[in-house]
Amino acid sequence: MSFLYPIFIYLMLPLIVILFYFILTGAKENYAMFEKDVLDRLRSESKSLSRTARNTLYLCAFILMIIALAQPVFKEGEVIVQAKSADILIGIDISDSMKAEDRYPNRLDFAKNKAIELITKAPHNRIGVLAFAKHDYIVSPLSFDHSSVAFLLSKVSTGSITEKGTRIDSMLHSAISMLEHAPQKNLLLFTDGGDSESFEDEIALAKENGLRVFVIGIGSEKGSPVRERDGSFIKHKGDILISRLNPEIKTLATGTGGVYIESVLGEDDIDVMLKEIESIAAKTTLKEETIPQYTQLFYYPLALATFFLFLAFSSFPTRAVKTLFLVGFVFIGLDEAKAGLLDFQELQEAKKAYAKQAYDKSTSIYTEFSQRSPEAAYNLGNSLYKSKEYEKALKAYQQVNSTDTELQAKALHNRANTYVKLEEYKKALDDYEKALKLREDQETRENYELVKKLLEQKEEEKKEKENKEASGKQDQRQKDDSSNQQDSQQSEPQNTQQKEASQNKQKQKSDAEKKSPEKPEVDKKSEDTSKTSQQEKEKKKAKDETQKSQQAKDGNKRQTEQQAAESDVRVSAKKMSDLEAKKWLKMIQKSQKGHLYKIQEAEHEEDENEKPW
Repeated sequence: MSFLYPIFIYLMLPLIVILFYFILTGAKENYAMFEKDVLDRLRSESKSLSRTARNTLYLCAFILMIIALAQPVFKEGEVIVQAKSADILIGIDISDSMKAEDRYPNRLDFAKNKAIELITKAPHNRIGVLAFAKHDYIVSPLSFDHSSVAFLLSKVSTGSITEKGTRIDSMLHSAISMLEHAPQKNLLLFTDGGDSESFEDEIALAKENGLRVFVIGIGSEKGSPVRERDGSFIKHKGDILISRLNPEIKTLATGTGGVYIESVLGEDDIDVMLKEIESIAAKTTLKEETIPQYTQLFYYPLALATFFLFLAFSSFPTRAVKTLFLVGFVFIGLDEAKAGLLDFQELQEAKKAYAKQAYDKSTSIYTEFSQRSPEAAYNLGNSLYKSKEYEKALKAYQQVNSTDTELQAKALHNRANTYVKLEEYKKALDDYEKALKLREDQETRENYELVKKLLEQKEEEKKEKENKEASGKQDQRQKDDSSNQQDSQQSEPQNTQQKEASQNKQKQKSDAEKKSPEKPEVDKKSEDTSKTSQQEKEKKKAKDETQKSQQAKDGNKRQTEQQAAESDVRVSAKKMSDLEAKKWLKMIQKSQKGHLYKIQEAEHEEDENEKPW
């Protein structure tokens, strides 16, 4: 047991003790220190209680109230609270080419509206803004205050930077410095690409510093003239300049492992880009705080102080007061003291035994309190779970009936883990879902996804087994049919040989009777042997074809088994250490390539009389 505010005891308790010492002793030389009326009231006597007894009750009541103010607690444990986010730095091009009107009302306003729309759709991300042309400046640092970031972004204009031109390399240096302490550096550009024909230097700079660039191309391939402030078009050597979307800007995104999307009139480009950024950029822990959990005990001394004040202010006879005091002490004082002191001492011993992995001792202690306290039932389930007595642990977790949603969610989470140990995955999935409804927890969500994948994998394995069994039966039938066909093919030449042999015998008999040796028997035998040799060749061809088909089937089976084994190895592979993961992430960031998107704009009929506003 400990006190959250022990300063009340240090400051108030000595003063109360000194005050009542003077009151109880009644020393006349100390009367000058206090008001006489106050001392007379405190010393008032009655038939029920003596002055000393009444003042003693007052003293005990004040001491107990001071203890209640100090807020005694029993520490249960700690909860770690994490704040996670994926940082996004927005770079917006404010060069003069962004005043082109191939996007309404112009490219810059169109880009600002897109960027503000992205900010509103990413409430859990830190977002900063960087404006650039030939030079760059920070519009807003990384912040969760999205309304302020959007307001500052809306005030950006092409007049913010006087020098004309577009220098993306200078902007990349500023972005790298702004994201210096970020574990993952993500930059989203809204630009028409400028006039550069190659971005190899910019890609190399981004890769060296681990910067991943995402690009939303603002503009069109047809392009548009750019207006001056007075409304005239910008000219070069007498010709009106046409500003077009630079197609080479896509290489900056794909070369750094980012994504390139050409802007469209709807919200599809922003939705797709935000999904891509959140899928590629892992959310990192910005802040982690450990919050202790306590069981409050202040109501025990406060209740006892109220009881003492009731006796002190009462006018019951002395015997009645003594009887009430004894009854209250037996039914309230002893029971509550036992619950407040002895029980917590035993629970503290159970907690220490659990920490030392003496689960038998902690189980025996928690079993005594499991019927009275849902917390004890929860701890009992944990002890049984650690003892690998999963059936008993399930019963203990089922006894946790509490109005505290945090405790109920923990019990459901641990009960689902117990079901996993018992290989009852469907029940585990149900308990994970119930726990997530009570509170969103990362570990519960991860376990839920793992069990869900495991169930899907088992269903696929069942289907594969059924398919294998069905295919095995079909193969057996095919083998039986092929063997029957071979037997029939073998029986047919034997019958033909028997017929030919009988015919030869008849011919030999007739020739012997006629005694005309025109065709010798050797020629007939050679003809028979040639026929049989052709039949044997046909048999060998049939056998070779069946063997080849069987080998192909065996090869397919081995390949599927090998793929299944490789997938099992991947599933059962251990996690890499943090250092190895960081090394691989750096390697991936340098070698990873991005990809392109082409979003189809909604087709609409053009109206010659339609006005741009």
